[in-house]
Amino acid sequence: MAYAIAVFSSLNLVNRVKSRLNQGDDYFAMIRAPQRVAVGGCSFALRFEDGKLPLVQRTAQELGIAVNGIYREEDQADGSRIYIPVK
Repeated sequence: MAYAIAVFSSLNLVNRVKSRLNQGDDYFAMIRAPQRVAVGGCSFALRFEDGKLPLVQRTAQELGIAVNGIYREEDQADGSRIYIPVK
C-alpha cells in the first residue's frame, strides 16, 4: 500500500486536521515529520493512504490550515524510505 505525508508547522495544526479526518471510517496517523522534509526540524505530519490526498487537502483548506508540504513515501530495497515532493 502506498502512503503519503502532509507536513504542518505545529502539533496543534496537525491535531486539528487529524481530529476532523478521524471522525469518518478511516484512520489518519500523526507522526514527527522526517528530518529531510521538516522545515526547521520541528514539524509534524499526517501519514495516510496515498489515495486520501484530496480529502486531506480539502479538510486542511476547510479549516484554514496551511500544509507546508506533501510527500509520497517510497520504500527502498535497503529498508529506508525516501520522500518525493507532491506539492
